[in-house]
Amino acid sequence: MKKLNVLIAQESIAYRKILQEAVEGTGLAQVVFTASTGQIALERLKQRYIDVVLLSMNIPEKKNLETLFTINKEYPDVYVIIVIDTDKVNTAATVQALQMGALDFILIQAETGLVNNVARSKGKLQGLFTQIMTKKFTAGAAFLPEPETKPGSGGAALQRKPKVKKRDMTEAALIVVAASTGGPAALKYIFQNISEKIAVPILIVQHMPREFTGKLAQSLHKKSPIPIAEAADNSLIKPGEALLAPGGVHLTVTEKKSHYLAKLQDSLPVNGVKPSADVLFHSVARVFAGKKILAIMLTGMGNDGLEGIRELKRQCDCYCLVQSERTCVVYGMPGSVVQAGLADEIRDLHLIPERINSMVPGRSSKQ
Repeated sequence: MKKLNVLIAQESIAYRKILQEAVEGTGLAQVVFTASTGQIALERLKQRYIDVVLLSMNIPEKKNLETLFTINKEYPDVYVIIVIDTDKVNTAATVQALQMGALDFILIQAETGLVNNVARSKGKLQGLFTQIMTKKFTAGAAFLPEPETKPGSGGAALQRKPKVKKRDMTEAALIVVAASTGGPAALKYIFQNISEKIAVPILIVQHMPREFTGKLAQSLHKKSPIPIAEAADNSLIKPGEALLAPGGVHLTVTEKKSHYLAKLQDSLPVNGVKPSADVLFHSVARVFAGKKILAIMLTGMGNDGLEGIRELKRQCDCYCLVQSERTCVVYGMPGSVVQAGLADEIRDLHLIPERINSMVPGRSSKQ
């Protein structure tokens, strides 16, 4: 079986050992190079074809984000997974790396010892490597950031697509968005390009730990023409504003005196994640029964959101817009909806903002 070639860029010898054992323990990859600095890592990339770089957020000499930028620019078919030392977490830099296109991140906790770190890292890498191998060796190509279709062409991507229903939606009352692996970069693009005149609320679930969702919301807010914030318990759900589910809790909605409020629910994970898109979507289906809902499924591993979309279709007038396989980093979540026959439309990422703008009410002038 063909294995992925991995480069570990990590300043700590002990952590390099943890990562090497975890990588090779998956049975899907082999470590062909290690590097103690970003500059050495870039030199190693010139010497042999590499599929994946495990890039420490603490490497010296060349700043990690500069290294990531160079890898993205010069080696666009290389996947980068960020490695974070929990004793030295830089949440802002991590969120920025994910928005720059890093696939995901893994955490190393020095206090938990070698065996536990290897086991935890191996489990995370197993899933990521499986998705990378599917993308590289089955789907036939790595992520293509520039789709072959152009705005105004109707978005007919040059790929084989499952059939979807022929229908449309206008005047949606609410937008719900679900994303996981690869989501921060997709969300950044969408909210940079969404209309400032959007006049409906937006609720977002991005699978991410508690420490990072606040920084993600802040980063999106700075780049977006509409306000974006991390949801708090009893946050008012306002037209023309977006709320991001905090990590470590589920986001739900309730109605009180003709106003909609965000509610945070500290219950067990659903589909292995917390927050879960399924939890939010089921809640929206109850509270917004009979109303028009635009549901957007973005790149992500697994199938969180599938049953929630099914429930939205049952109780609401739900239109489901799905990110195309060719522009997803991981097609798990969108693919599960498509395969279940619940997608109304499939669009390349660069066409999703204009579709959102066309399907929801807009203000006549900025308020």
